[in-house]
Amino acid sequence: MTRTIADRIRENATRTFVGRDAELAELQRAVLDPERVVALVHGPGGIGKTRLLRAALVDLPAGTAVTVLDGRDVEPTPEGVVRALQRALGASDVVAALGTASRHVLAVDTYEVLGLVDTWMRTVLLPSLPTSVFTVLVGRDRPTSAWHTAPGWAGSTTELCLGPLPADRAHDLLRARGLDEASARRADDFARGHPLALELAAATARGRPGTATSPVTAGGPIPGGLLECFVGGLSGDGRVALEAAATTRWVTEPLLRAVLDADDGAARAAYDALRRLPFVESTSDGLMLHDVVRDTVGHDLAVRDPERRRRYRRRAAAFLAGRPPARDDLWQRTADLMFLIENPVVRDACFPSARPTHVVEPARPQDSAQIARIAAEHEPPSVAAALARWWVGHPETFAVARDGDGTVAAFVQIAELGAVDPALLESDPVARPWLEHLEARPPDPDERVLLMRRWLGRESGELRSPAVSACWLDVKRTYMQWRPRLRRLYSTVVDLPRLGPIFLPLGFAPTGPGVAVEGTTYQPVWLDFGPQSVDGWLARLVDSDIDVAPDPGPVDDCALSPREREVLALLADGLSNRDIGSRLFVSEKTAGRHVSNIFTKLGVHTRAQAARLAAERGWLDRHRPVVGNGVFGSP
Repeated sequence: MTRTIADRIRENATRTFVGRDAELAELQRAVLDPERVVALVHGPGGIGKTRLLRAALVDLPAGTAVTVLDGRDVEPTPEGVVRALQRALGASDVVAALGTASRHVLAVDTYEVLGLVDTWMRTVLLPSLPTSVFTVLVGRDRPTSAWHTAPGWAGSTTELCLGPLPADRAHDLLRARGLDEASARRADDFARGHPLALELAAATARGRPGTATSPVTAGGPIPGGLLECFVGGLSGDGRVALEAAATTRWVTEPLLRAVLDADDGAARAAYDALRRLPFVESTSDGLMLHDVVRDTVGHDLAVRDPERRRRYRRRAAAFLAGRPPARDDLWQRTADLMFLIENPVVRDACFPSARPTHVVEPARPQDSAQIARIAAEHEPPSVAAALARWWVGHPETFAVARDGDGTVAAFVQIAELGAVDPALLESDPVARPWLEHLEARPPDPDERVLLMRRWLGRESGELRSPAVSACWLDVKRTYMQWRPRLRRLYSTVVDLPRLGPIFLPLGFAPTGPGVAVEGTTYQPVWLDFGPQSVDGWLARLVDSDIDVAPDPGPVDDCALSPREREVLALLADGLSNRDIGSRLFVSEKTAGRHVSNIFTKLGVHTRAQAARLAAERGWLDRHRPVVGNGVFGSP
């Protein structure tokens, strides 16, 4: 039989994939097991998740179909996922198209950016698919426990957590990349089993034999040798181009020209230089830096030269705002704008710094008593009664954040104005001011208006908590679904001193005086997205986020507890909340609480601002913890 180029490609993929034999075998067994429904593959950036996925999809049995989506290209809404599947399958009926093969593997890479639809994927999409479909979800974050514990899922799920390669497999990988014994030993001393670092160290050793690099230590990528491995062999112009590209989600030649403020020749040379780098992927949209490289280089620039980074972000925002996207490309521009924002409340909607700790899903009838108890605990009786009327009239407007055992930890209530019974609004003392504002400033007929009637956490009330934050994140999914016609959002706040710093920077403003109900004052607020809907709002947030620099005042590190100082040092090294928790042997939730406290005490809003302040004042060397023994902070 004649050999084809496809045969050669498959053989080459198998030959160059080294070090994950056990994980590869387990994933391939799951793909072929008719009792399995989904595989959840997760691990830190650069750990080899995508390579494992690609290797698992080679040499599948005859008759097996494969569909692969990249989460970065998918709008994080149910409609966006369906549209992406329709494009990939070339069919309008997704369920029918996926059921045409005896076995169909649906793989979603970079799944961490689709957190807004994780519950929908588990409760709606996957259950609707034929039993012949096997789904592989690949991302940085460990999946929520509901994938294992929700009724019916036990025994249907395979989970693979990828970590650093053991020394013998790392050595095999380096030798397979052409390194001699001595070079392989030096390279692994640097990489410590991290696959991306191994590949880059191998490329560096081939290009510059005998090069010595500092090991990647538990202190994180920046103080170790990884940053130098990314940029060490670049010219001055090459490093500038890489730093400019790391400021944006992806880069085209026109975008790079705008960010660098360069002429056509210089921009073309910079783009071509980037395209040749081993950690840069060419896509149909442009060049995409590996996310570990982008995060590492971008964080370093934010600490070392914040003013230059602000210039890059400002130019990128102006370029994106000045180029209206095609109708079928709305999500790409939205995602590009969101990437430029450093306000964590907004940025975490699509680029979360940590996995939400609670599952948010539509409320069920049996949640009624728990919702009522939360309302009675935190609201005056007449307001709790109004919420009960909402539950009777519009239960579909409630969503709940659940603890691991399924109990309701928080709820949020959100509805479209046109779908609500007007009499219910008139009888609700908290909602009545919205009607007065709408009567005085009526929206256009084609503009949609959302009412976020109330959110409450079981323990925190309206104040921020992990469960409440998960509810807020779910509201952002609604923003995405309703653009470009979404124009306004109305809500109400009681504790303005503590919630104002969160809501006011997002553009919320009072609609009028507060309403006193049984001794509690409810301040009605609204958010006007503007004529360009969500994208116009994001563009304004980018401008304000770039132009407003934190003013830490006279604060010093004595304001921080000893543990917060350690967290600050690790944060400045570029570690995520999850990695900080692993390094200090605390939970991700505890690490996130320390980070939030640090922001408050230092008067900053982003991790880069906190890191820059600590570096400028010389706090880091005094407080960096010395325990731990892993790669990128994982013990």
